[in-house]
Amino acid sequence: MESRKKTKIVSLSRLWRIFALGAFLISSRARNQGYGFAMFLFSLTLGLGITTAFRANEIFKVQKIPIPQISLWEFISSFLLATFFILLIVRFVKFKKEKGIIFKILFALAIFSGGGLLLSVWISDSLAFPLMVILIFWWFKKPSILIQNLLIILGIAGAGSILGLSLNPQVVILLLILFSIYDFIAVYKTKHMIKMAKEMIKSKAILALVVPPNISGFKKDLGEIKPGGKFLVLGGGDIVFPLLLAASLVPFGVLNSLVVAFFSLIGLFVSFYIFTSQKVRQPIPALPPIALFSIIGYLITLFI
Repeated sequence: MESRKKTKIVSLSRLWRIFALGAFLISSRARNQGYGFAMFLFSLTLGLGITTAFRANEIFKVQKIPIPQISLWEFISSFLLATFFILLIVRFVKFKKEKGIIFKILFALAIFSGGGLLLSVWISDSLAFPLMVILIFWWFKKPSILIQNLLIILGIAGAGSILGLSLNPQVVILLLILFSIYDFIAVYKTKHMIKMAKEMIKSKAILALVVPPNISGFKKDLGEIKPGGKFLVLGGGDIVFPLLLAASLVPFGVLNSLVVAFFSLIGLFVSFYIFTSQKVRQPIPALPPIALFSIIGYLITLFI
């Protein structure tokens, strides 16, 4: 039994090295440093999420805890309710200060939940949740891009890993298709996604990775970020949806998860290519290319 466990750990470490090498090669092909940082942070979030999903799945098996399954309609209804609530805040809360406080509270609650779940898989609850409180307090006092991204990585990796285990891969495929269509409509037609993003940027409560053009930019304050400025904003949905698919495949083998993660990174690369190819730089829906390549990765896993 011990020998089999060691073999599994060695095989897993080899898979991670291959994924890390592939992620590095794709990131190195980015046209500028900022895009390279974005792909690195994207890969880091997916890697941490898959690792956490793997560990959580092992714990569930040892403790014989059944993983509750979430249906397609439960997920969609929860998302629509959350989006509707945010739109109500954007539309009816007129005072900038009050709106900013509400967005910060929502951000803190979301990150605390996701980050707390992730840390509790690796350390005791008595350490995990106080640590998240400290990190969020740090974010409130000194909202730099560095602490913003650290919280986003922990929150998305935690929520995506555990939620992904609760979803069937076929359900996630449907979600990727549906939300890619939604992303396209929300950016190009109704434009409410852009409006929500601008409001969150103003309030310094951004549910997204914020990527500066150079490494010194990670020390900048979130207040320096302006819509359409030099900072790249990669939405949380663009990261969490491929992670959901990768995490849902963990019970079927980590290799499957890594294949999906690798192809989703290619999708992100394609998104950046589309973005930089515009004659006039405008926000684009990043999820459709990421979803397309994630699904291609999933189809490849069916033959592995």
